[in-house]
Amino acid sequence: MENREIEKEPDIPELSDEEIDKITKICFRDDDILEPADLIFIFGTSHNTRDLIDIFSNLLSNKLSNKIFFTGGIPKYIDSKHIDRPESTLILDCIDKTLLEGVQIYTEISSKNTMENVTEALKVLDFTEYKKVIYIFKSHAAGRGYLTLKKYLPNTKLIQKTFNASYHDNNQRITKDNWYKTELYRKRVYGEYLRIKKYSERGDIASYLTN
Repeated sequence: MENREIEKEPDIPELSDEEIDKITKICFRDDDILEPADLIFIFGTSHNTRDLIDIFSNLLSNKLSNKIFFTGGIPKYIDSKHIDRPESTLILDCIDKTLLEGVQIYTEISSKNTMENVTEALKVLDFTEYKKVIYIFKSHAAGRGYLTLKKYLPNTKLIQKTFNASYHDNNQRITKDNWYKTELYRKRVYGEYLRIKKYSERGDIASYLTN
């Protein structure tokens, strides 16, 4: 187990209305209009998996793709939620298997973070030349998910569908309209902003300044 390069809930300075607006636009992205795609890509998570599965099930019911990739291993960080199986397995085990009939399913169980969700998946299936990919991720991390995929799929149309997550047994979900109203979620989203900024400047993900 190890510490994160940037804490999930770092100390946060006082933010002006302009800074709140800037951070909101960088971390959150509006969902796209759904359309048929070559692949549905699911970023690994152990939080709010029921919401993710509901979205995924709806996409399958509407026959938006017949290829699905489930990502996620067991997180390696000290502050990660403890799970005894890979994130991809946790999600896949909860899905109504009748929905998966006639669907090509791909998985990886090695990734420990969002970038590895993509890089490990590409070792299993090369989808770099796919024309359209639908991806599912938590809303406050959508900016980072998009920029990570954009780094490795620069010529692919990325179609986003998100869910609002909650943490620490908090019944309130993080949204683009409320994140700055509580200390916990202010820290969560500010941590996302710091990651996007650092990873983008380092070249780990696509530039948030031009995408």
